Amino acid sequence: MEEDSELLFAYSRRGDVESLSVLVRRHAVWMQAFLRGLLPTAEDAEDAFQETWVRVVKSAGKYRGGKVKPYLAVVARSAVIDRLRQMGRLVSLDVEDGEGASAAERLPDESPSPGERFESKATAEDVREAVRALPEGPRQVLLMRIEGELSFKEIASELGVPLGTALTWMRTATLKLKEMLGDRNERIPRYRRFREGAA
Repeated sequence: MEEDSELLFAYSRRGDVESLSVLVRRHAVWMQAFLRGLLPTAEDAEDAFQETWVRVVKSAGKYRGGKVKPYLAVVARSAVIDRLRQMGRLVSLDVEDGEGASAAERLPDESPSPGERFESKATAEDVREAVRALPEGPRQVLLMRIEGELSFKEIASELGVPLGTALTWMRTATLKLKEMLGDRNERIPRYRRFREGAA
């Protein structure tokens, strides 16, 4: 089996469309889960998936080697940002209003009360919904780390934040997921099942 970098080079240097097809198939599941976690609807995620591969095709000649999955995650994140801008949904959660409260602090707490939580096994959809409900920074770090397999240093660089912030956001994401999933978090399906369910 050819390495991802060999496939991308085969496409960029020789125009080998079959190599590109193999690359798309190989990375479809995690990338769709990644995009679905960052965008509000499955349709938006599908559009961003297509846009990601269009960008990969256009910039394939600029690829100089290295791990392909983190490269694809960065391209996909860029497509998400542009999509959110087009939708008018990109809002900084750090900007404070006249009273000194940030947008993140003004967000309503829509998590169910303990009495509303039911005792059932967490499903892959429960996990996806919980990930989508995370604040923007922690959600991006979680998805870039798990789906994109980027190092925390790469994530911090891509997001333009200090390494400590990226690490803090990952911890925040983990704690919030445990809180949102409540007692069900001990029975969460293996992450692989979560990814496969997102396809």
